[in-house]
Amino acid sequence: MSLDVVVPDLLLPAQAPAELRALRLPHLERWIARGRRERIDLPGTSAWLATQFALDSPWPVAAVTLAADAGPREGQWLRADPVHLRVGNEAVTLHDASVLEVHRDEASALVGTLQRHFAADGLEFVAAYPSRWYVRVPESEVPRTTSLEDAVGRNVFGLLPRGEGRINWGGAITETQMLFAEHPVNVEREARGRPAINSVWFWGEGLAPDRVASPYESVYADDAFARGLARLSGARLAESPVDPERVDSVEPGHSALVVLDSLTGPLRRGDSAAWLKSAGHLDEKWFAHMPRLLERFEAVRIVLPSHHETRLSTIDPGARWRWFRARVPLNADA
Repeated sequence: MSLDVVVPDLLLPAQAPAELRALRLPHLERWIARGRRERIDLPGTSAWLATQFALDSPWPVAAVTLAADAGPREGQWLRADPVHLRVGNEAVTLHDASVLEVHRDEASALVGTLQRHFAADGLEFVAAYPSRWYVRVPESEVPRTTSLEDAVGRNVFGLLPRGEGRINWGGAITETQMLFAEHPVNVEREARGRPAINSVWFWGEGLAPDRVASPYESVYADDAFARGLARLSGARLAESPVDPERVDSVEPGHSALVVLDSLTGPLRRGDSAAWLKSAGHLDEKWFAHMPRLLERFEAVRIVLPSHHETRLSTIDPGARWRWFRARVPLNADA
């Protein structure tokens, strides 16, 4: 019996604020030091999850998350996520839905506008979740895209989707900006001092996989990609637990997965105080109680994805006796 605990957005890139990179989490650092450590060449949470469930690259993120939000559907799908594009003197910077707080009625109204405008191109838009929108695309029109995770906070020039069909995907983003500029939803948002939902970001192309490996008996996650993989693999699915006591034991020879993604939203919003608070909460509520998990699981693997690799520390019951191993800061060499 084993347990994988995935914590996205804890390992930070060099350009992250110094106060965040200097964070110390004593409980987590202690257990990482006592575990069997390794690094694998998989950048980002989605890549690590996709590999665990034996998906082929490029990962069909849209089709998988749609399975979580509305059930599996046939066809080629893209995410068409609501975003805010901030125009500067020399760049257009993308900010995702974490800064928008999109309401369901706003999503329905804006997606309805997109559907009416692009129906002649054979596109079918779906607002399956307020902050996650989708579009079914004719097979001949599927573009190559940049993931939202890689585009957030960056200049979108050079990252726009590109296809080989008749649809100009960069032009479709420009048309969307024009459609949304004076849309009643945005007029009302701006009157209330909220950022406009002024475009969409197309990404995550692909078909829902016919077969998904079943590496886990149980999956605990709020992350849409993890939840979609759980549904497609037939795993028992539950919400991300607030503490280890909510994680049930599994049958001998089986594994469970927990995804603790409470750091992602604050990081993308640039809310350093919320990120630090959430990280401290994880250390106190989760990693301070590692001995309890080791009473129920033969091994616990802590998985820390970053933008250029994934770090793992496998902890077994004997780890509690490796007290002589020194703790090091999480981002010491990240």
